[in-house]
Amino acid sequence: MLLTITTRVAEPDILVVEIEGRILLGRECTHVEDTVVKAIDEGARNIVVDLAGVRQIDSSGLGIITLCFGKMSKAGGRFYLAGAHGVVLEILKMTHLDSVIPVSATADEACSR
Repeated sequence: MLLTITTRVAEPDILVVEIEGRILLGRECTHVEDTVVKAIDEGARNIVVDLAGVRQIDSSGLGIITLCFGKMSKAGGRFYLAGAHGVVLEILKMTHLDSVIPVSATADEACSR
């Protein structure tokens, strides 16, 4: 399993994008962007990307997440990361992406912001 993406509505106006696996360079990495862009195009203005199931991320994955954040910001919405742990959380902190994109411990916590 490289990457699995599921979506669910947590609140009437919050879409949670749950990702499992690895967000690495390759064709599957673009599925994250495709999912978020489709949600934005369909009117989503609050998206929480749940990284609890992500075991590994590289610079391409960080780039995709940053791109999605930018697209949501441009659309006037809010974009959160949640559930990052282990090496994924370390990378978010090391790159200071956690100071640009709000990061919560859990998706539920991000939804309550």
